[in-house]
Amino acid sequence: MSRLHPAGPWLLCLLAACNDAPAGSASGTTSATSVTGTPGPATTGEEATATAPTSGASSTTSSESATEPATTTSSSTTRGDAACTCTPGDLGECEGEQILVCQADCVSFAPQPCGPGEACTDGVCSAGVCPPGSVQCVDDESYQQCDANGSGYEPPVACGPTEACAGDQCFSLCELAEATPSTVGCSFFANRMDNYYAEENDSVVVGNPHASKTATVRLFLAPTGQNVEVPQGAPVTIAPGKTHTFTLANPPIDKVSALRVGGAYRIDSDVPVVAYQHSPIGAQATNDASMLFPEHALQASYVVASYRQTQEESPSYFNVIAIADGTTVTWTPPVTTSAGAGVPQVFAGQTGTVTMNRFDTLQVIAPEPNGDLSGTIVSADRPIWVVGAVECANVPSSDVSYCDHVEEQMLPLAYWGVEYVGAHAPARSQEKHYWRVYGGEDGTTVTTDPPLPGTPLALNRGEWKELVVPTGTSVVFAGDKPFLPVQYLESQDGGAGTGDPAMVQAIPVEQFLERYAFATGTGYAQHFAQIVRVQGGPAVFVDGAMVAGYYAIGGYEVADWPIAEGAHLAESSEPFGIINYGYTEVTSYAYPGGTRLEVINPQ
Repeated sequence: MSRLHPAGPWLLCLLAACNDAPAGSASGTTSATSVTGTPGPATTGEEATATAPTSGASSTTSSESATEPATTTSSSTTRGDAACTCTPGDLGECEGEQILVCQADCVSFAPQPCGPGEACTDGVCSAGVCPPGSVQCVDDESYQQCDANGSGYEPPVACGPTEACAGDQCFSLCELAEATPSTVGCSFFANRMDNYYAEENDSVVVGNPHASKTATVRLFLAPTGQNVEVPQGAPVTIAPGKTHTFTLANPPIDKVSALRVGGAYRIDSDVPVVAYQHSPIGAQATNDASMLFPEHALQASYVVASYRQTQEESPSYFNVIAIADGTTVTWTPPVTTSAGAGVPQVFAGQTGTVTMNRFDTLQVIAPEPNGDLSGTIVSADRPIWVVGAVECANVPSSDVSYCDHVEEQMLPLAYWGVEYVGAHAPARSQEKHYWRVYGGEDGTTVTTDPPLPGTPLALNRGEWKELVVPTGTSVVFAGDKPFLPVQYLESQDGGAGTGDPAMVQAIPVEQFLERYAFATGTGYAQHFAQIVRVQGGPAVFVDGAMVAGYYAIGGYEVADWPIAEGAHLAESSEPFGIINYGYTEVTSYAYPGGTRLEVINPQ
């Protein structure tokens, strides 16, 4: 039977093959561990004793060492003037069919032959085709164990229904998702957003990207005034490649700053899924959407992207959800923010502080006409969920109809990069393209290819500069320090002819993936998967169809690929980027289709 190990950083190391037995290990232990309770065979050195190798090589269960005198200090063992790195007689790795053995100098290893009829495999001398008791993955869903005499492997054994085999062990699919962080996960937070049409419910669209496993998904709500989540309806099963829409009906914090006990939603799944928050539900007026980041990938440092208030009583704001009790949250805004229930007034450049518990929701608004919380620095002593938004914004100004709700769950600073492909949104007509570029560190310089008027940009942490890009023009952004470009879609009457404002952050080239499972919004006339790859790079396939129709941007190329409503899969042999867009009369949505979430900018 397998031994159970707690999940943790060791899983990352195992999957990266950095947990191999070090030279000198003599236990001979082989384990196929299940972290979720599915038996994975394990053998100890006593159970899987191999024949001792000849020519002085010790057996896999021997703990004896040479008797030559050695001196021991608190930090190392020495022999004479040389520091020992192994104990004489200890076994190391295989070298061909021989095994490496620590020599009398307690530093060097030399190859020794195994016993007659034996060969070295995985640091063990054994007869037959495999080390007795060793385990290997047969495929993604099963493993097999070597029999007691090493003559072959026993019949395959299936992992659990929500497990997969990796690194010769069965792991929970959710733990595997955490070990290779991306926007695929098993726990997500969501919030009913402050929208111009507050009577309309919000929604979360959940997609199951797994090729064969059905996901069991449940929506929870911590009701306002409570810090305990309550199931909202029965669990829902989502078949492979399908989606389900959950409705978010809890009242929003409307037009004010407030710290609310509870009020947050959480989506939980037993199979990794993707999730997108839409406010309001479907293709209704003043809609925008956010790609949600899994709970395990949330961080503690953010810069808010928002937009200026262009409609009376439709403020610029940001939301925070705490995911741990006793979380201290601070914000330093570029403009004065309003006081409200549990929230202090904070003047421009000053810092406000609140303490939050798990499921608490915070809303902070800019009360002034044309108030804009873009560039607000939000930090915490524990990971938090942060969305930047405007209740209803006209882009570029109130002179251009119509206004639309804009929002993005903010990419944590830890994931920001130094190169982005600033592809303009799929063309609607003759609209211009509006970008804001946000600095992640003081003294950041950002250039564009081709050069745009006003560039290069000089930015400090939280500072932003706006660029207006001519119709049909895209650029590559490059910086000497981490930064974040955010695109704002122009209002319908500005030349677009359809759609309306939406806000979408670009994804750093460093965080591109080779595979994305994603889902569209619902009820829109047009949907696009915008594909970004290295110029001349490998083919990208969406739902098995090879993407075509690329145009060049610097060393990259972009294709605006029309797709149908629903769940989709995009993949290639090399990393590429993807942004999702949807258009219909007087409303749009835009969000990244996914991203790697590797910490490349530690905070």
